Amino acid sequence: MLHLPQNNELNAIRQTIQVYVDGLQNGDVNLLRTAFHPKAMMYSMTGNEEMAVEIEGLYAFAAGHDSPSKTGEPHNCVITHIHYTGNVANVEMMQEACFGSDYMNYFQLLKTGGKWTIVSKTYTGEQSKK
Repeated sequence: MLHLPQNNELNAIRQTIQVYVDGLQNGDVNLLRTAFHPKAMMYSMTGNEEMAVEIEGLYAFAAGHDSPSKTGEPHNCVITHIHYTGNVANVEMMQEACFGSDYMNYFQLLKTGGKWTIVSKTYTGEQSKK
């Protein structure tokens, strides 16, 4: 089987995003922390509500709510686009039925110390119809 360096990088990027997904699915804040840079930020614009918060806000939210694995929500995530050049990457991901909402996420990642890490997350969401 032909293995190109690009495939290795794409798989490593996907694995970082999967850590995010698994962390939210199970409410595992320690796992979530491994996907994000310690100084990561989150931004969103939902309706007229703008938000900019340090990543600790995501950890607090996940810790303070029952996870999809506990509530039985049909949490589903699909990566719709990955673009990377060198040590920077962008990932677009649809996320359905997570904590009562559906989201469109845009992650920005850096590869530092040989590891892909999410440095920012920009998203929009709406109440889940499921």
